[in-house]
Amino acid sequence: MAQAPDNELPKRWPLVVDLENRDTSTAKDARLVNAYVEKTKNPGEFWLFKRPGLLEYANIGGNGFGVYNWLGNIYSVFGSTIYKDGVSKGTVDATGGVYRFSQSLGGTPKLQLGNGVKAYNYDDSGGLVLINDADFPSTFVKGWGYLNGTTYVGRSNAGIQGSEINDTTAWDPLNVLTAQIEPDAAIALAKQLVYVIMLKQWSVESFYDAGNSTGSPLGRVEGAKVSLGCAHQDTVRDLDGALIWASTTRFSAYQVALMENLKARVISSDAVERLLLHPDTSQGVFSWATRIGGHKFYVLTLKANNLTLVYDVSEDRWAQWVDKDGNYFPIVDSTYDSSGNRIVQHETNGKLYKLDPSYFNDANDLIQVDIYTPNFDAGVRVNKYLAWMRFVGDQVPGSIMQVRVNDDDYDPTRWSNFRSVDLSLKHPTLDNCGTFKRRALNLRHRSNTAFRLQAADLALSLGPI
Repeated sequence: MAQAPDNELPKRWPLVVDLENRDTSTAKDARLVNAYVEKTKNPGEFWLFKRPGLLEYANIGGNGFGVYNWLGNIYSVFGSTIYKDGVSKGTVDATGGVYRFSQSLGGTPKLQLGNGVKAYNYDDSGGLVLINDADFPSTFVKGWGYLNGTTYVGRSNAGIQGSEINDTTAWDPLNVLTAQIEPDAAIALAKQLVYVIMLKQWSVESFYDAGNSTGSPLGRVEGAKVSLGCAHQDTVRDLDGALIWASTTRFSAYQVALMENLKARVISSDAVERLLLHPDTSQGVFSWATRIGGHKFYVLTLKANNLTLVYDVSEDRWAQWVDKDGNYFPIVDSTYDSSGNRIVQHETNGKLYKLDPSYFNDANDLIQVDIYTPNFDAGVRVNKYLAWMRFVGDQVPGSIMQVRVNDDDYDPTRWSNFRSVDLSLKHPTLDNCGTFKRRALNLRHRSNTAFRLQAADLALSLGPI
């Protein structure tokens, strides 16, 4: 029986993976579920973390349609009601999905909210008031742009309508400019830095405050046109000044794009784009963004596809997040409170939650982390004997990881039974790991504890050649 010297084979099985699905399903190949990655100062070294958990913050009731922090108070739309810190402040439209919010200054600062069907102003003295000025567009897209006192909204015909200075109750009939480098329809409006951004079907145009004395103050930023359109208005989110959205062109399916300093780039990997190849928006599209624990996350959910994808801007990596039943992660919006807590809104159960890495469950529902590794053959397609695997991770009392293997290219009928590893031990080890030519691992963590894992050290040797 021929044996290779130990130093000819890898001694460590890296466990940090990217989405590597070969087709439109997540049923095969490498992926991270309910986890995220963080690189260390050592080149090529990473840690895997359990995603942040949820702790109930407020139980209000109704379907969630948006949450926002304005002047230190939490405004949320549940069903057809808007609440300030849980207290009803009026009735709003509930047919347009998740609202987008803005705010204006002036003698009486106001909160703006709109869902593409109706738009409102709110302040404590005047209450909730429908924006029904004759010059406010009857059909408009989601999103707002506040720039130098003027609030802008996007008309469905690609016009950009501006308000009076710091007065969102009055809309100037002459303050209109059309985004018309391309003849495509408007999808959403946003702001980046000192620019108003119109996202259209297959293009994006940018505008600055040109200080025009008549008509719209805006002027087009020549040369800043982007040939990536917006696939759906509910995918657009701002994250620390970067705009992220599901993009498309005349010739391609969904991608995900990120714009910084008016420069856009595609951030979706080939594997992510395969998952987005047949997007079904019939039951709703959700997106939200947050910054937590040094990471910036953009979260995109296609409800009918039962899929939530998470992009970590800080690490340039994708993962999949799910709920306790393995379905899409049912969060529709996010904000923060005066204490700096990250607040997220549930789609249907009427609740707001704190989102935090120190919560190891979702409001007492265990979070199931699944790590599916790529097929591993150590560079040689011959039998290899694995005497043991020793896992490199944090020692946490009560933390149990389950491990199973598949030597048949992720065939769902050929997974082994799970074996348990006690991660509270100094050297958590699985012995007698068998012989294989090519193998994938599924590491599962479902304990109400912290979870941080780096790699598996291997006692690996060649079998008969």
